[in-house]
Amino acid sequence: MAKMDGKECCFLDRSNHNQANTTSPSSSRPVLFLLLGIGIGYLITQVLLRPIMDLKSHRTGTERSTLLAIDFTDEVRVLCFVYTKPTNHKTQAKAVLETWGRRCNKLIFFSSRTDANLSGTVALPVSPNYRESWLKTKMALKYLHEHHLNDADWFLEADDETYVIMENLRYMVYPYGPQLAIYFGSPGTAMTRAALRRLVELALPNPSKCEPKDAGPTAGKLRECLENVNVLAGNTYDSKGRRRMYLIEPQARSNLFLHYDPNFWFWKFLAYRTQDGIFAWSNYAVSFHYVQHHYIHCFEYMIYRLRTFGRKQMVESLPAKYNPAEEKVPEAQPIDAEQEVPADYAY
Repeated sequence: MAKMDGKECCFLDRSNHNQANTTSPSSSRPVLFLLLGIGIGYLITQVLLRPIMDLKSHRTGTERSTLLAIDFTDEVRVLCFVYTKPTNHKTQAKAVLETWGRRCNKLIFFSSRTDANLSGTVALPVSPNYRESWLKTKMALKYLHEHHLNDADWFLEADDETYVIMENLRYMVYPYGPQLAIYFGSPGTAMTRAALRRLVELALPNPSKCEPKDAGPTAGKLRECLENVNVLAGNTYDSKGRRRMYLIEPQARSNLFLHYDPNFWFWKFLAYRTQDGIFAWSNYAVSFHYVQHHYIHCFEYMIYRLRTFGRKQMVESLPAKYNPAEEKVPEAQPIDAEQEVPADYAY
C-alpha cells in the first residue's frame, strides 16, 4: 500500500490477515476478571451484608431517619386484649379498634357477647354491665393461655378507656425476651409469655397465690398473683424518674388529679409521688387511662399526623438486651429533650 505524504495510512487493510482486527484471548482476560469480580462482590453484598442492613424503616415527618426508625412489630410481638362491654362497642371499643389497636400483632376484645362490627370479639359468660371484673380477668387469661400462648411474645392487658403508644411499649420491653417471666404496668399491664404461663399454671389454681373469689374488680389482684409466683416487676419509669404508664390522660393536669391529696384514690395508688409540671410527663409515655373515645382519636392525630416544621430530631438509642447471667436489668437510655423546652414553660 502506498504512503500518503510520508505518513502511514491510519486505516487498516481489512483483507490483511496479519492485522489485529480481532480481540486475542490474552486481551479479553482483564474484562472477564472485572466482570467476575463485580459478580462476586454483588453476591457477598446480598448474602452476607444485606441481612444486617435490611432494617424495616419508616419515614419521619421531616424525612430524616434516626436509630429508632425501625419497625419492631415482628421483633416484639404483642397480643393486646381489651376489656369492654356491649354498650361500649360502638364508642370506646370502636375507637381502640380504629387507632392504637391496629398496631398490635393481634387484638382481642373480651366482652359478654360477640359483635360482627367489632372484629376480634370473644364472648365470656360474664355480666354485660361491667367492662372489667376479676372473674372476667381470670377467664380472659385462661383463654389466652389455651388458644394464643404461642401467638405473641408479650400480652398487653387494657380496657377500652386506655390509649397505648405501641412503639413506646415495644421500646420499653425491647431488652427482655419472652422466656423471662416479667411484667410491666399499669394501666395496661404487659407480661411476657413466660409470665402468662406461670400466672395461669401456678398462680390461678392456687388459693394461697391468687385471690380465689370471683367478685369485685381486678384492682391490685393481678399484680399480687404475678409477684406471688416470682414474676419480676419491670421498671416503668424512664431515665429521669418519670412514669411512662399513666392512670390519667394529659388533660387531667388541669384538674384535681395532680393536686396532691394523700386521701385521694389517685395518690393512694401510686408507689410514690411524681413531680409536677410538664417535666412530670415522660417523652416516651406508653399508656394513658380514662381517655374518652373522642379523645382517643385526638391522641391519634396529635401523635401520628401532626408535625411541626423544622423541629430538630432527637438522638435516640436502643437499650441493651437483658442478659440473665449479668443479673442486671438494663436502665433506660438518657434523652435530653428537655433542653429544647424553656424552664418556665407552663403546661
